[in-house]
Amino acid sequence: MGHSPAWHALHIAEWLRLMVLDDRTPTYHHLGWEDNARVQALGTQPAPVGETDPRELILAALNDTGAQVVAWLEQADDSALDGEVFSAATPGGTRPRRLALGMQLRHVGYHRGQLNLLLKS
Repeated sequence: MGHSPAWHALHIAEWLRLMVLDDRTPTYHHLGWEDNARVQALGTQPAPVGETDPRELILAALNDTGAQVVAWLEQADDSALDGEVFSAATPGGTRPRRLALGMQLRHVGYHRGQLNLLLKS
């Protein structure tokens, strides 16, 4: 596994912020693709919350991002779901937003599973 519970929480918060909210503020440091040039460009400023910050601050950041995502999804119409969002994995650097949202749901589930394994050990 290799990552702390704090890293997993920040990782999910950052991917939600990037993939759902399409926030390109260059404060990403927990995406897990830090050797990718496109991701490096997104991490030129300090992260608002880091892995060594107090648990309450990390959870507050995750909750705040989650609330922003829910608010965005509640007001999004069909046209808001069109277009492209950032992708570290694709050659062009973007992927269709609808596909990205589905992938992000699975991604959150995967990291919840990783956290459950960490907490059991």
